[in-house]
Amino acid sequence: MIKINLLPHLSRKKAAVNRRAQLAGLGAVVVLLALMYAWWTMASEARSLRAEIAVTQQELKRYDEIAKKVAKFEADKKRLEEKIKTIDRLIASQTGPVRLMDQISRQLPNEVWLTGLREAGGRVTLQGFAFTDFAIAEYMTRLKRDGGLFSEVELSFSERTEVQKVPVKRFELTLRVKT
Repeated sequence: MIKINLLPHLSRKKAAVNRRAQLAGLGAVVVLLALMYAWWTMASEARSLRAEIAVTQQELKRYDEIAKKVAKFEADKKRLEEKIKTIDRLIASQTGPVRLMDQISRQLPNEVWLTGLREAGGRVTLQGFAFTDFAIAEYMTRLKRDGGLFSEVELSFSERTEVQKVPVKRFELTLRVKT
């Protein structure tokens, strides 16, 4: 009778199955290690990102404080500039009437005297008396030419009258002040 040993064949099958199980286990361990490495790198990256976020938030708070200070300084600057403009306007309006009166009196000929002066809306109205029409014309010419302060000089009216029985001309001039 011939004997056939079937055991080695079964042991070979078992060895092959064993080898497959070992390879599958080794693969599972490798995959598990890869997953753990990936989780560890992501966790450390998340920690570093959280730290960066915290630093950025601190910087943002600091910049917000600086922005508030800048806004306050800009508001103060605007307020001070408005005050300076107001002061400049007041200084200009202070010297305006002085220049106006100086120019009107400086150009006045000897034969002319003024009795009234009104200023409103950039216009000046002068009333006065003169001995002749030529003296009035001379005064108008001087105001136009020499001062440079008036853009228009117009004669509103001129009429003959008497002051203490002396014949004179009563007149009214309208001047436009240059701005």
